[in-house]
Amino acid sequence: MIRESVIGLVFATTVALTAPLQAQEAGWPRSVLFTNDDGIAAQGLLALVREFSPLVETWVSAPIDNRSASTNYISAIAKRAIEVEPRELGPGVTAYAVDGYPADAVVFALRGLLAEKPPDLVISGVNTGPNLSGDWNLSGTVGAAQMAAFLGVPAIAVSGYREEDPETLAAIARWLVDLTRTTLVRDLGPGEYLTVSVPRVPASQIRGVELVRRGPLPWTIELAPSGAPASLPGRQLWSLRFSERDVTPAAGTDLHAFQANHIAIVPMRADEDDLESLSRLTAQPPALPAWPPTDRR
Repeated sequence: MIRESVIGLVFATTVALTAPLQAQEAGWPRSVLFTNDDGIAAQGLLALVREFSPLVETWVSAPIDNRSASTNYISAIAKRAIEVEPRELGPGVTAYAVDGYPADAVVFALRGLLAEKPPDLVISGVNTGPNLSGDWNLSGTVGAAQMAAFLGVPAIAVSGYREEDPETLAAIARWLVDLTRTTLVRDLGPGEYLTVSVPRVPASQIRGVELVRRGPLPWTIELAPSGAPASLPGRQLWSLRFSERDVTPAAGTDLHAFQANHIAIVPMRADEDDLESLSRLTAQPPALPAWPPTDRR
């Protein structure tokens, strides 16, 4: 379990990128499913496939095109069927492009393609932009990993690389092989996954790795009348836009690690239960309104 894995660790403990692995189990993972939200032809995903395919049984199920910022939305909500087509991504790789969202691709693989023999691990990414702080609520990269964890397969969502820097992307892929062989990943329990945010700098400038919590939200959503005419009489047209806001991230958060050119790893749960609060509240139960409600007439 994630919570057990981090007992005794201080958040933001820095590990050198080149440090020897403390615990590896030969032959694990044996099978890995790769997905993303940038589309099956994205360089981030292809870099992972190239690095992992000589080492593990490699499966790919990814959107046919870019479906960024789609969270964990699945087409079943709209009662829409999804189309899939096989793709050739290299020797030893079984790949399918899915005309749907990242979570659709995961469901297709785990409930269809690999239903009889689930993979040991799902890796989503590598996404071109980082998914820090509250970005995880919007990210299709994270949404795919969350869906995998929800369906019972541990997962990693990886974000952050510069498209103009293929050498650093290759280094990230090699480092991810090392990460999958650690107890942190191997001991992930049901419903647990990791988000990994890599600084968008050359590999030589990445200074280390931190296990952290989420930082403060560095953006807000603003709403204003658009001024344009609405499609029908009686309606109003409003515009939504994201705007950055100044925050001072504390040590031990993903934003702080990212700004220090450290890779930030955040343990996550698919069910989002706050077990610590539940334990505290059940120990000293708050006064709750009784049922049936009071008749105030």
